[in-house]
Amino acid sequence: MRRISLFIVINALSLFIVSKLMSSVYIGSLASLIVLTIIFGCLNVIVKPVIEFFSLPITLLSLGLFSFVINGIVLKLAFNIVPGASISGFFNSILAAVLLTIANTVFYNVLDKD
Repeated sequence: MRRISLFIVINALSLFIVSKLMSSVYIGSLASLIVLTIIFGCLNVIVKPVIEFFSLPITLLSLGLFSFVINGIVLKLAFNIVPGASISGFFNSILAAVLLTIANTVFYNVLDKD
């Protein structure tokens, strides 16, 4: 239970920071942020592995760089599902996914002391 709570807090904090760093990312309220965090986590668990499986040849040919595009697709899909949150443009969603990955890595290294 602690891991799930930590996951939600870190992703919410990272999404908030990304929305403040990028003008193309908008999160309207705290409720939208929490719903976006939960939807994004569910999509990462359910949809992302399916996309990764079908795009495995492209990912191998690009030496793993296509995984950034997959992260951008999942993030864009999450923003499209949640009302009160928006991201403009596919390139911006890829850039936001990269920033989100960096922020999550930093926060996990600082906060997760198991």
